[in-house]
Amino acid sequence: MRAVTETLRLPAELRVEGRDPPIPLSGSGPWVLGRGSQADVPFPEDPHCSREQVRITLVGGRFRIEPFSTRTPTRLNDQLLAGPAPLAPGDEIRFAHQRIVFTQVGGGPYPGGSEPPDRAAGDGAPPKRGSAGDRPPEQIPVRDGLIIGRLQGADLIQLDHPNVSRCHAAVEVQGGVVRIRDLGSTNGTFVNGSPIAQPTALRPGDRVDIGPFELTFTGTTFEREERTGNVRLVGRNLTRTVRSANGSGMLTILNDASVVIEPREFVCIIGPSGSGKSTLMNALSGREPATSGQVLVNDLALYANFEVLKQSMAMVPQYNVLHEALTLRQALDYTGRLRLPTDLAPEARAELIAQVARSVELHHRLDAHIATLSGGQKKRASLASETLNRPSVLFLDEVTSGLDESTDRDIMRLLQHLAEDGMTIVCVTHTLANIEECCHRLIVMGEAGVLVFAGSPAEAKAFFGISSLNAIFDRLAEHGTPACRDRFEAAPLRAAQLEAIGDGNSAGKREATDGKGSERRARAARAPLEPVRQFGILTSRNVRLLLSDRRGLLMAAAQSVVIGLLLGFAFSDLGGPALAETSRGSLMLLLGLSALWIGCNGASKEIVGDLPIYRQERNVNLSTAGFVLSKFTVSALFTLLQVCVVFGLTALLAAEIPGHPLAQLGALAAGGVAGTALGLLISAATDTRDQATTLVPLALVPQFILSKVIVPALPAVAVTLSEIFVTGYWIVEAMRAIYVETEGPIILSPPEVVPAVEMTVVASSTTAVGYILLHAAAFLLAAVALTLYRSRPRQ
Repeated sequence: MRAVTETLRLPAELRVEGRDPPIPLSGSGPWVLGRGSQADVPFPEDPHCSREQVRITLVGGRFRIEPFSTRTPTRLNDQLLAGPAPLAPGDEIRFAHQRIVFTQVGGGPYPGGSEPPDRAAGDGAPPKRGSAGDRPPEQIPVRDGLIIGRLQGADLIQLDHPNVSRCHAAVEVQGGVVRIRDLGSTNGTFVNGSPIAQPTALRPGDRVDIGPFELTFTGTTFEREERTGNVRLVGRNLTRTVRSANGSGMLTILNDASVVIEPREFVCIIGPSGSGKSTLMNALSGREPATSGQVLVNDLALYANFEVLKQSMAMVPQYNVLHEALTLRQALDYTGRLRLPTDLAPEARAELIAQVARSVELHHRLDAHIATLSGGQKKRASLASETLNRPSVLFLDEVTSGLDESTDRDIMRLLQHLAEDGMTIVCVTHTLANIEECCHRLIVMGEAGVLVFAGSPAEAKAFFGISSLNAIFDRLAEHGTPACRDRFEAAPLRAAQLEAIGDGNSAGKREATDGKGSERRARAARAPLEPVRQFGILTSRNVRLLLSDRRGLLMAAAQSVVIGLLLGFAFSDLGGPALAETSRGSLMLLLGLSALWIGCNGASKEIVGDLPIYRQERNVNLSTAGFVLSKFTVSALFTLLQVCVVFGLTALLAAEIPGHPLAQLGALAAGGVAGTALGLLISAATDTRDQATTLVPLALVPQFILSKVIVPALPAVAVTLSEIFVTGYWIVEAMRAIYVETEGPIILSPPEVVPAVEMTVVASSTTAVGYILLHAAAFLLAAVALTLYRSRPRQ
């Protein structure tokens, strides 16, 4: 039997890109590939390669590969290598900066072809490099009780990706009808682009999307395809118009642009300011859809299937989207807890964080506060956050803006390596220094959103007749946008691109999926407790952020102590009988408005300060209600603590607290909660922290004037408005009612005045507190609605 095995083996070798000659695999092995000096195939100059990266073995005449590194991932034919797998001639091995092709001299060594028997049987080994059409999709028989998820087993379809839950969906077969049911997954199950909340019957041709995996139902089987490492983007006749700033008409900011971006390409979009670079990228990403035209992702309409495809796409904006008060590890952990499946164990999440930190060369800075990172490291940190769930397409907007040339080069090389590892990358940039070295394709935009060139950097230099890309804008200004566009449209290069783009008559498979309301349906179909889970995570993050702001804590403590001491000192003597009741009324007014002020001022910067981060997380899966309620909960509790300090110091130093002290503290607590909700509404309505600071006094001055204490004889209209809209009015009324209910009747007139004038209230203390809480609820709902409205894609 040994002699037969030996006759089947042909000489094998490894062809390492950039290294000649090929390296023979002689002997019986095993062969270790790595950076260490003892490796059989060493890569000593590659710092990202582990000392022992992978091992190739020869068992029974068949070659197999096994990953060894826990630091640097290995890919076999563009798929993550998680365990031992067979090697076949032509297989491509990638890790760190290396690309290696396994070959066997003389042809296929296995009977009946060049595939090993276990590979031909479909043991789950990765497909070879290229588009999804290079080999037929894997066929998976459908049967009752089949579970789809990350788990591996006999009755499971394993979909190994961070966006997939352990047990994601189940297949049910009853009476010849095949149904699929979501098992409470974090990121949802989609049938023909629509999320499902109930078991859904499948018909032949229906498409089931789970994470980056696409399962096409044939009637008896699922045909499995995957977008990871294999995403082709086509933008066809993209146009975007917006209303002009003066409102006089519509303005075209993207004009009939058509582009094609192949899998694993690193594409840079350049052009003068206002040329539509970011507009084109936003249209391609689906964040701000084009007014007309279509975007196809692997022949699937993006806009109609955005909820499905957005899980495979990530956007890194120009600004930092991580809280600088957190360490990088903490920030990435919160991102993972919000976005990754809930059943991912903390240890697995920690390992994923370590891997992504290594991929952006920040593993040594995981425990550093983000505020202490350099500009380039902050860009890498944002990149790590957005690639935590292994997206297939990465969009970056001016990611190297403000960086020096050396750091720009490092970031561009990092993006190049990510593309080589399987991502399709689209980057808007204004820095040309490192494009030629790093990117595969260049898209040049001219005035008014007109595309004037698309091709490789070498083709760009030939087209514009320049020796350096730095001269491209000068040449564009010299010839003008219309001339450059016309010449490019007539070029053979463009003809080949347009053929690849297509004319739109065959829009691709399933282009007609109805995408209207897909986001609303996706969120409705999500596990009903998902917003509650996110609320808990966000509350934990907000508490950590609050406690990390020591300066803010000290200022808040000082504010509470100063207010309490001032009120206590000022009212240590209420004056004679003629002044006592006036003093008590003033004390209640100042206590009530202090509670309202503390809550409003403290919460007024909470939403606007996190708005960029909220929008980024909202684009993935964040619940707006969970976000706002978490802000409200932490801010309200902190406000209540400050109100207690103010009240305690005032009660300690003042002559008296009118009415029952605990009841008055309850009314002040309600006022502080209402103030917090009002502050969040102000925060949701503003664009900057400075604007929020300016609006707080404008919101609180009417509370002071219309409380009916400073101006007792308000006009009837003002009284009506106060009863409806002015929270301060009801805080004072609640405190007055408590005073009357505790010690009443309260005589306001001097003893010689007959008949005596008593203090009157418009409602009981319970009713007044109810109105305060009603205002708080209204402010909070308005804050949620306004935050949601302002996060919508711009039309």
